[in-house]
Amino acid sequence: DAVRIPVTVSVGFWDNLTLGVTVPITRQRTEVSTFFNPTNSNVGVSPTIDDITQVNSFLENLNSAESELSNIIGDLCSPSRGSSQCLEAYKVLRESQVFREALDQSYTGFGVFPLAGSATGNLLELRLNTLSTAHSYLGVNSFPTTIPLATNLITQEHYQSLITNPSYGVDALSLESQLRPWTFGDIEFFSNFRILSKTQLKSEGETSSSDNINYSVGVGGLVRLGTGQSDLANNLVDVGSGDGQNDLEIKVFANLSDANLWSVWFEASYGLQRPTTVIRRIALPHETFPPSSTTQLVNWTPGNYKQLRFSPRYQLTRELTFLGDTRYFNKESDHYSNDSLSDCNLSVCLDPEPLQHETGQNLLDVGGGFIFSKRFPRNSRPLEFRLLYRKAVWGNGGRTPKTSLVEFGIQLFGGC
Repeated sequence: DAVRIPVTVSVGFWDNLTLGVTVPITRQRTEVSTFFNPTNSNVGVSPTIDDITQVNSFLENLNSAESELSNIIGDLCSPSRGSSQCLEAYKVLRESQVFREALDQSYTGFGVFPLAGSATGNLLELRLNTLSTAHSYLGVNSFPTTIPLATNLITQEHYQSLITNPSYGVDALSLESQLRPWTFGDIEFFSNFRILSKTQLKSEGETSSSDNINYSVGVGGLVRLGTGQSDLANNLVDVGSGDGQNDLEIKVFANLSDANLWSVWFEASYGLQRPTTVIRRIALPHETFPPSSTTQLVNWTPGNYKQLRFSPRYQLTRELTFLGDTRYFNKESDHYSNDSLSDCNLSVCLDPEPLQHETGQNLLDVGGGFIFSKRFPRNSRPLEFRLLYRKAVWGNGGRTPKTSLVEFGIQLFGGC
């Protein structure tokens, strides 16, 4: 969850221009709960931890068998590369190489490995025996016949270290509940300009009529500075205080009201999000623990966004107004590209395209609340209190949060 305290100061010039600034103070809290249950485990402590010598010997024997098969292939294929024996030998060699490369990555990259006697362990042994038979049929007798599997169950300590120990590949902060300190979010400078308006207060006891209908139409602009902190690459549950890049936003707004009775507020805005450089782990959204080797400096251009907001209001008394609030938000997909300052050679940099997946968003939330306005003491300038609740009722996009929001505000009016 996040607490956001936007401190806004706005100043009106003449009757139609308002300039202001919003400084948000934010704090994020993330709750994480994990459960360790070794019962019916199908993986255990990787053999590279218990007996690295045995694993290295096994992988070396696989490599030696492949080298021996390569020499045999040279003899088999010299008369005709299209013969059935030549093609079959090539197929066996390729299957053996794929098997060895997968094992090599699994042994070294995760800290866990299939347990001996588990379904996965039995399938690995079956695959090894099949390849051993195929090699033997082609005259290679050095192919290993036993595969090192995990024999020890994972302990609680080992489980906790799977993403924090650099030797296991992930090298991230531990999964635990976190409370960020109070910090600044993205500071906003805004302006609103009223183009057309009609304002007439209805006298007490006067009935409603078309002559009492007021309206206001205007345009606005906003510059949002990237003063907030974006998500940290080595914290897999981090929620930043801002995007860390600059936005430009334009909007049109309109208000229609029956003086001292009801009003309808409408607002449409379009935001242009500017690019920045960020550090990211390049992985698809479903990859929960991407390895640290995927960490890279990339150019990030967040997708532009559109927002529609509709808010009907009914003034129950002079002080109390009830309101509804409906908001539709749409954001285009983000774009990522490699940065020229990245410490990887651009010819071997990872393609950041996976980061773009599921970054488009659609969200509809509805809610309501009330506004209470009163003068303390009488004849002083009004003090306004606002309470609003909104809940997401529809949305799509893999990174669209299903949110509930409670908003409380105090507005002070002053003048000269």
